[in-house]
Amino acid sequence: MKSKNIFKILLTAIFSFAVLISCDYDDVNQDPTRPGGESVPLVAVMPAMQTQTHRNIDAVLGRYAGIIMQQWQGFDAQQLQYTSYVIGENDTDNPWDFGLYTGSMRDAADIIERATITEALNTRGVAKIYMAINLGLATNVWGDVPYSEAFLGKENLSPKYDDQEELYGVLQTLLSGAIEDLNAEDPAGIQGDLLNGSNDQWIAAAHSLKARFYIQQTSVNSNAAQLALDELDLAISSNAEQLNFQFENTQNGGHPLALFGFQRPNTMIIDGFFADLMMEDPRMDKYMFEEEGNFFFFDSGNPNLFWAQLDSPNPVISYSETKFIEAEALARTGGDGTDALEEAVRANMSYLGIASTEIEDYISSLPATSIQTIILEKYKAMYGQSPMQVWNDYRRTGFPDITANENGANGNNPSGIVPRRLLYPISERLSNPDEYQAAIDAQGGHLLDDDIWVFPLN
Repeated sequence: MKSKNIFKILLTAIFSFAVLISCDYDDVNQDPTRPGGESVPLVAVMPAMQTQTHRNIDAVLGRYAGIIMQQWQGFDAQQLQYTSYVIGENDTDNPWDFGLYTGSMRDAADIIERATITEALNTRGVAKIYMAINLGLATNVWGDVPYSEAFLGKENLSPKYDDQEELYGVLQTLLSGAIEDLNAEDPAGIQGDLLNGSNDQWIAAAHSLKARFYIQQTSVNSNAAQLALDELDLAISSNAEQLNFQFENTQNGGHPLALFGFQRPNTMIIDGFFADLMMEDPRMDKYMFEEEGNFFFFDSGNPNLFWAQLDSPNPVISYSETKFIEAEALARTGGDGTDALEEAVRANMSYLGIASTEIEDYISSLPATSIQTIILEKYKAMYGQSPMQVWNDYRRTGFPDITANENGANGNNPSGIVPRRLLYPISERLSNPDEYQAAIDAQGGHLLDDDIWVFPLN
């Protein structure tokens, strides 16, 4: 939604605030005027929660995941360190604190609590979806994380870390509750929604997200694929039904990938592995351009780069991802995932604006459907929209078959393997030391080469 539309929403609440603040902390908002407290209406809190969530997906943690998965690589400055897996506890501090726990997750918890009191059920349903998205992001990165005691304020300044297996149950409970809330009669409807989604669209997105969190459990739950399939009948069924957050065409409110290109030019570029993989792919020009033998993801004068414009979108969850999940779930349960795989590729390319003839030519050249084929095609399609899902797929399937950085062994990654997780942030070590240490002990460590429950190293 453009800035004038955001302004209209905030006027109805008779409260204005800065939705986005560009800062020096890798695109994490730290806004001293951020709304808070019971006096602020839900219609004003919802936009802040949504905006920060979509920034969380594509900003700092997304870049770490994309670099680890060799879609990007460092070309200068700190990004060179990240490429060789020098990612420490200081690097995860701001996304944990300001992006998640005092950002979008706090806002979601606030909306859920107050919407319960006021019986704003549809609004509560959307907040539960966003809580699931953010909690899923947090547990994908760190494993055990605070949730059940995380938003009690002064009542508990040292929240425990909940077990990741239990958190995956919480994710499903949140999304099931969201579906129930969005099906409920609510005269006020969804309040403050920047995406202007219908109840049906949000319900379909919740089913797609449930399928996402089930398919992530294929290494630890033998029923995961079937559980994912069970959700897909009611999931997103077209690109038109997909919900997209639209970043602003401004230097304050733009898409994190474009902002990073403006603010830290040419410190991160396209990795050679990804560039080579895309050579015969019609999406290549939508992702990158070549200059003097290197491939770049950003150019302020190149409107063709789909995911690197200030006003690029970010899906809540895309139709193409939904179909990739279906293809994999079918393949894992003895079915034929070919049609779903082809539709996943077709949906992604169509969304990017690829000509139909090029799409069908590409699809006709796909190899036989297998888990490897599905995940490799998903790796290409998920570029720019949700890098964390690419890393999640690799950690549970081993695809695509990437080679760890030759300089990747360091104190935080002793074995030198492709990282399995990120370190807990320094703020937790200093402010919540007992629960922090208990979580590390429970998981057998928190270095980059330590596993988390949902993605055991096979």
